[in-house]
Amino acid sequence: MSTNVLLVDDSPTVRNILKIYLMNLKVSIVEAEDAQRALQLLRLVPVSVVIADINMPVMDGITFVKEVRASAQAQVKKVPVILLTAEKGNDLRQRGSEAGANAFIQKPVSHDELTKTVRQFLTGG
Repeated sequence: MSTNVLLVDDSPTVRNILKIYLMNLKVSIVEAEDAQRALQLLRLVPVSVVIADINMPVMDGITFVKEVRASAQAQVKKVPVILLTAEKGNDLRQRGSEAGANAFIQKPVSHDELTKTVRQFLTGG
């Protein structure tokens, strides 16, 4: 089975940067431009880890995590979610953790931090 990483960001530029950073992990990339589409994809495609922006129109990343954790499908409910944020405040991270996010990465995203964080979820820790 191939390893799929779902990128959820309303910015095509950010998704492209993330794809380039993840190339060395030999994963398949699935993309969604918003959280609604990401939820649809999660029901259809087996995903090993989700990387989602917190600040998105329509549904933000924290609400997205709550929706994932509330899923009736076991494989969707337990998928690791890494949230991306440009904000420095602890309040956002706390709300994300309470929603069920597994990790946070500060924007601008560093190649090393992204691959290290994703790798820990791909290998099960």
